Amino acid sequence: MISPDKAVELLGLRPRTIRAWLQSGKLSGIKLGPIWRIRKEDIDRLLLAGGAPSPKLNRIPEPLFRLVLEDGRAVSVVDSTEGLLVVAVNGKYRATIQPTELLDLLRALIRGGKVTAELAGG
Repeated sequence: MISPDKAVELLGLRPRTIRAWLQSGKLSGIKLGPIWRIRKEDIDRLLLAGGAPSPKLNRIPEPLFRLVLEDGRAVSVVDSTEGLLVVAVNGKYRATIQPTELLDLLRALIRGGKVTAELAGG
């Protein structure tokens, strides 16, 4: 479970957008009193569905690697200048993650489907 603040960071959205999505049901969460908690899997599902646009990047740099999912979506991971990883779906920015979160993201992407991987430069 993650906080809405962490969801803001992962999705690159404003806090009020996350709150509105939680209240409308676009993003699933659990409310414990005044505090919301969100399952990491729900964030991953939203990222994979392409539901979290962000203006942070207009153009995605050359990826370190790219995964092509069974449904044709291409998920790219690129290095950022701050030592973080940028995740893009079909060339559109979706999230900035810590390198330690990469394994969880990869597991979510390949769970239950065919995936083709390409390393940068071939």
